[in-house]
Amino acid sequence: MDNDASAQFFGYSQSATKCGHAVFALIFSIWSYKAKTVKIPMLASRFIAVVACCIYLIIEYVPHGKRYVFMSVYILLGIANSASTVLRGYIVMCSTTKDRAKAFAIIGLSLIASIVIGPMLQLIFSGIAYPGFEVLPGIRFHVFSVPIWVSLFLTVITAFIILFFMHDVHPIMTEEEKLRNGMMSLKEKIVLAYETVKNSNLKWKLIGVCLIVKVAVAFLQVMVGTVLAILGMVMYGWTGTETVQVGSTVMISFGLISISVLLLYIFCKLGEILPQEKVFLGCVLFCGLFFVITYPFDFNSQPAAKYKETTHVGCNSKEYSWCENAMVANPIFFLIATIVIFAPSLPMLHTSLDTVYSKVLGNIDQNVAQGVMTVMDDILGMVLPILAT
Repeated sequence: MDNDASAQFFGYSQSATKCGHAVFALIFSIWSYKAKTVKIPMLASRFIAVVACCIYLIIEYVPHGKRYVFMSVYILLGIANSASTVLRGYIVMCSTTKDRAKAFAIIGLSLIASIVIGPMLQLIFSGIAYPGFEVLPGIRFHVFSVPIWVSLFLTVITAFIILFFMHDVHPIMTEEEKLRNGMMSLKEKIVLAYETVKNSNLKWKLIGVCLIVKVAVAFLQVMVGTVLAILGMVMYGWTGTETVQVGSTVMISFGLISISVLLLYIFCKLGEILPQEKVFLGCVLFCGLFFVITYPFDFNSQPAAKYKETTHVGCNSKEYSWCENAMVANPIFFLIATIVIFAPSLPMLHTSLDTVYSKVLGNIDQNVAQGVMTVMDDILGMVLPILAT
């Protein structure tokens, strides 16, 4: 849709999205904590998502520089999705320590389902190449807009569900507490917050370990997610439509396996049977195996695709000097390895880490603490896409 959207620009867009996600993850978390409500921040996030979808759908009204509009949409969607930290805190308040792994598995299941639905729809409608057909003046329906149409519909439905069916479980402040809180100066509020945290007997060393481990997981996931699409178009020479088809097939396979794993957590109590800290360690080692077996050795590699001026895909030796001698792993082998290793490992990594982290925090309002975890994730997400592209 915009031939000037380079791989590097894609990396900048990803970083900007993560930046917005990180900032608003804390804003939504603190907002929810201070206002003692989950519904209002969640509804605000759904409104932002609707605005982002509408901007994407009217992209044809922008004659030049569509890539900058795409970047703004990515940033807005990142901001909207940052309210998930509030939902994580809500899940902790609604669950017990015993069924915490099951609760986080349900969140993971919903996320994986959304990951599967988007690519599945793109695969079904892959025959409707851009520019597709016009639904309304300036609004088109094509392979790249299908997920946005569905996202807009589901976002509106979700907003109604939040409004009418979600109930706040925060402890309600008494009138005396509200009055006392309103009379306190900012300095007094900061001192009170510090004393509260100081006397909470939190296990700071274990919290630090969880945050560091979260960085490692985020590093792995962001790197793979950023590089895969670029790898297909640059190293394998796939067109935009082919990349969508291959990516959709991979994500559907990934989603089905991941859903199966998370269902084991929900219905077979896998979180209670297996020690989650050991599950996490095993999954990390398994993910590390991916980088060993997909290295372009002589027996499993082929030359990188040559650049094609007509389709703007392939490895451009004028832009990258190493393209002439670059080798890349066999695409079939690479895609199979990606699915087999990451599909079961990533959902187990996230579920086990979330479970351990929430148990370490104990019985406190975890909105802000979950927000800090998200910010750690996003800070890496700001830097890595630029480095990877």
